[in-house]
Amino acid sequence: MSWQKRPASLSPFAAMPTDILLEITTYLTRSDALHLSLASSGIYFQTISALYASVELHGPEQCDATLGMLEQCPAVARHVRKLVVRPEKHTKPQRHDVARFWDNARVVSRLVRAAAPNLDALQVFEWDGEDLLPDDRMWHELRTRCLGLRYIGTTFGCYLPSPTSDLFHFNDLLGFSLTFKDGFYAHQLHLPSRESEPVFTRLWDMLVHRCPNLESLSLAGTSTEPSDAARLCSARWPRLRKLTIGDVVFGLAPPLHAAPTQPFLDFLERHPTLEGLHIVGHPGIAPVDLAELDPNALPGLRDFSGSLDHLRTLLERGQTDNINQNANAVQDHEHTFPSPLPLAKSLRRLCVPEPMQLRELTPLMVARTLTGLHSLTALKVTFALQSGYDSSGVFRTIVASCPHLLHLDLTCACKPSFYLESFSRSLRSLTRLRTLRLAIVKVPGEEPLHSGAARIALANPRLAHFAIEYIAPAAAAHPRSPPLEAGRFELVCDAHGLPVALMVSEWRAALWGGASGVVGCGVRALEGVLGAGAGVRWTRSSKGWTRRWVCDLRPSGHPDVVQKGWGQLLLEKGPAGEEVRLLVFCVMLVSLALWGVLWRAAGYRLFSLTPMWKNVT
Repeated sequence: MSWQKRPASLSPFAAMPTDILLEITTYLTRSDALHLSLASSGIYFQTISALYASVELHGPEQCDATLGMLEQCPAVARHVRKLVVRPEKHTKPQRHDVARFWDNARVVSRLVRAAAPNLDALQVFEWDGEDLLPDDRMWHELRTRCLGLRYIGTTFGCYLPSPTSDLFHFNDLLGFSLTFKDGFYAHQLHLPSRESEPVFTRLWDMLVHRCPNLESLSLAGTSTEPSDAARLCSARWPRLRKLTIGDVVFGLAPPLHAAPTQPFLDFLERHPTLEGLHIVGHPGIAPVDLAELDPNALPGLRDFSGSLDHLRTLLERGQTDNINQNANAVQDHEHTFPSPLPLAKSLRRLCVPEPMQLRELTPLMVARTLTGLHSLTALKVTFALQSGYDSSGVFRTIVASCPHLLHLDLTCACKPSFYLESFSRSLRSLTRLRTLRLAIVKVPGEEPLHSGAARIALANPRLAHFAIEYIAPAAAAHPRSPPLEAGRFELVCDAHGLPVALMVSEWRAALWGGASGVVGCGVRALEGVLGAGAGVRWTRSSKGWTRRWVCDLRPSGHPDVVQKGWGQLLLEKGPAGEEVRLLVFCVMLVSLALWGVLWRAAGYRLFSLTPMWKNVT
């Protein structure tokens, strides 16, 4: 009798082609993609290229573990295309670890150097240190081993690299990023000196002469004191697409008898291929200076970051003379408005990083700037409330000025602003909105986070996913206050586009957050542990309390809706919950009344029998 081994049958999901699996991972979060890869060894090897395509490391422990693994596992390291190393972030050194803390940059850079021979597909590398420099041999290994490396990012802190460093020996880079940390300004390295001049000369020589095809350049800092970037304005890169300018100045001020010059404006006019312009921090670029920019400059600008004053000046440049000519040409009560600039038609994404003080005239200023941007699809803005001002008015102004938004990131800091119910009503006009991120200070008496999210989902069912954060009140909007409570929500709709369910992922820093007093904190904690309101208990994690569940958005009379139990109805905030609580209260009153009557009757009977026992004795 011959025995034959039957082939193992593969599930349809395991037999799926690799390209389809990789396409599925693009729609998943990083944690969900990791869970998918752990389903089986076959799926793991098919999705490994998506898991390790981008690796971001924080702190020496994580750098030590991951970089050591990449050194020992070339089969995994060859899939890494982007590597970001932050050796000193989220570290809490103890007294016996002080020496190691100051040596983190050298130790981690040696680990990168050891793993570099296995990083065959590496294209982007970013070193985000704080004060100390990495080992210079790391740059040498990356330059000689990773031949596809085209994007470099680094930082300058308390010390500058040597002019002969291998950091300045790269050729044909497509992107370069340089960030100046606090130690750079504390040691006065931002001022021209004999120590810094040779270093920046080698840096600009590399970028200007040996990287002619540069597409992305970023120069930013963490201080209001600007650094000299005069060599930038004399450079020209025909393929430059993205420019980020921070706390820098473009040469010394001209003498009083000399004609004023605008080197940065000349630089912008020489680069018509710019698609992204980001003015962050406090650079030496005044909004008035941008008014002299040629109206035909920046014809293809799609992304802009900066203040509304900078943007308004770019939109109105060159229109003063046109307005005067149109005013003289008014005949028969007809007025001809100046034709909009190409920027009004090309701008797609706008970010205002600096918080704007919310005052009475702020909605008018926002409307004046955003009304003409008919192609704007993404907006990120932050408002700072210094009093109990209702910020729903400025949000209605944003909705009326940008009806075609697809992505919205709104932050209202410092003070409570509005209720989620009023926000959901104003959100209905943004019929094309796909993603939303909202960060506000919680108003006292606000409903639970998942209830407000359900209102937003029902008001705008075309939302794919959105996030809501409750931040702590603070005196200033910058730096941003840490979140106290946050939630991520994903909307599920049926074939007709009607909302069916909301996938909820909630997080709290403290389970009793938002309650006042000992009794309130105890009730809030008890509700969280028992899962009150949602039927799902909170679980303790390293960063707080979390829970994930599915909220049904269909009405209670729907045939597919699971009927709620008495406990959930008792805690529900709605007409049904109020009726159940009223019924329970009435039952309790009747029970107390019956108990009182029976207790009193039993007491009278016992009292009447007491004299009879005395006579018998």
